[in-house]
Amino acid sequence: MAATRVVYFEEAYVTTHPTVPRSSWLALGAVLLAGFLHTFDVTVVSIAAPSVQDGLGASDAAVQWLLAGYSLAFALLLVTAGRLGDAYGRRPLVLWGIVAFTLASALCAAAPNAAVLIAARVLQGLSAALLAPQIAPVIILLFPKERRGPAFGVQAAVIAAATCAGPVLGGLLAHADLFGLGWRAVFLVNLPVGALAFVLAARWLPAERAERAPRLDLVGVAVATAGLLLLLVPLVQGRETGHPLLLMPLAVLGVAVLALLSPLQRRAERAGRTPLLAPGLFRGRAFPAGAAVNFLVLGAVASFFLVYVVHLQDGLGYSAQKAGFTLLPFAVSAALASGASVPLTGRLGRPMLECGALLMAAGTAVLLWQTVDQGSALRPLHVLPGLVLCGAGMGLLSPPLYNITLSAMPHGGIGSASGVFSTFGQIGNAFGVALVGSVFYGLAAGASDSVRAVSWALGCQLVMYVLALVLLRVGLPRPARAAAPGPRAPVREHQPQ
Repeated sequence: MAATRVVYFEEAYVTTHPTVPRSSWLALGAVLLAGFLHTFDVTVVSIAAPSVQDGLGASDAAVQWLLAGYSLAFALLLVTAGRLGDAYGRRPLVLWGIVAFTLASALCAAAPNAAVLIAARVLQGLSAALLAPQIAPVIILLFPKERRGPAFGVQAAVIAAATCAGPVLGGLLAHADLFGLGWRAVFLVNLPVGALAFVLAARWLPAERAERAPRLDLVGVAVATAGLLLLLVPLVQGRETGHPLLLMPLAVLGVAVLALLSPLQRRAERAGRTPLLAPGLFRGRAFPAGAAVNFLVLGAVASFFLVYVVHLQDGLGYSAQKAGFTLLPFAVSAALASGASVPLTGRLGRPMLECGALLMAAGTAVLLWQTVDQGSALRPLHVLPGLVLCGAGMGLLSPPLYNITLSAMPHGGIGSASGVFSTFGQIGNAFGVALVGSVFYGLAAGASDSVRAVSWALGCQLVMYVLALVLLRVGLPRPARAAAPGPRAPVREHQPQ
């Protein structure tokens, strides 16, 4: 059994409203507060990255690792953490995850140098991975089937709030320099939220345990970790050495190590262990295509927030506060479109995803045009249309992609598929930051080269969105019109982070 799964509810639930005790909502509040911290930290660090670099004298590669290290650690533990939740119950995973994330945030705030900060960010990513797969199972555990809709609506609202708050609050905190803390306040804000989440979880989250603990595929976890590190280190660190080509054999070795996963996963399955990546997931077209789209889209979005924030602050002289407000239209339009996409999924299906990818590509093209055309005279109003298009496309594409991709999976494997799908997105996040960040920092030798560097980075992201559009058309099935109202409607119980 995996950490997340798709379930169905009767459309007739509107006629029956089982009472949900207040304790269930308080327990949900605890896990959603923890989830808020994870989503908030992903975006807030992108905004604060230039201030962190100035404050610690960090290298360009170190800035990339602030984002990539978090995402990579999160991705590597995500599926395993879901298995641990199945085996030992959600309560200990949530409590340990909150404590570890809060302590890691304190370590980030106190970091004396970039190396300690990166290590603390990795610990944050590992801690967030303990928490994230437990949210949907907690809702399933505490809420009757007929009342899960409002619970998942609250979850979507929290994710939207965290996404919008990251750029704005991150810019404000970095700019305000509260008590002389500078960028460190970005991490200290996690402490009171984490403490409140822990108190609520310890008081209201019930204990539960599976009857039979699954045998975890530790070999698969080790091989995936080694392969991804071998692949990412040359991309992030190669330019800093002055001889990036000398590290390319490591990347080739990383690909070879990752190729070993397939036979190892089949062997683990035959031995009765729960494989990290169930081999059956990749036998059809739908799941690989959907996972690849998630990989590309999250990689492009994560790298965009990194390089464009650096361009606005270091290249154009924006303050952290101004950069945060400049990028706010992306988050707001994404949140609004995400809410609209939920009721539209059943009627439109795959064409809505294609429309989302097309909007993201069009918005990136507009941003590229304005960035090149305006140069150093770029103002927030110039990038507003492109950001709105990109955000709206993200909202139409990302939330429904999960359900439509998994609709072709057999029910017996849908839980495993959901965890793997989210893992691919987080790996894409780390890979996009490494690849596009290397292109950007390789060209941005100074403020005068920032326009050229960010233009090439936007070009890379445009290619990624076009590839996602192609994969959507050739890989995902076009849903039948049976998606119209009926007795069984899919409810999305996990939103990829």
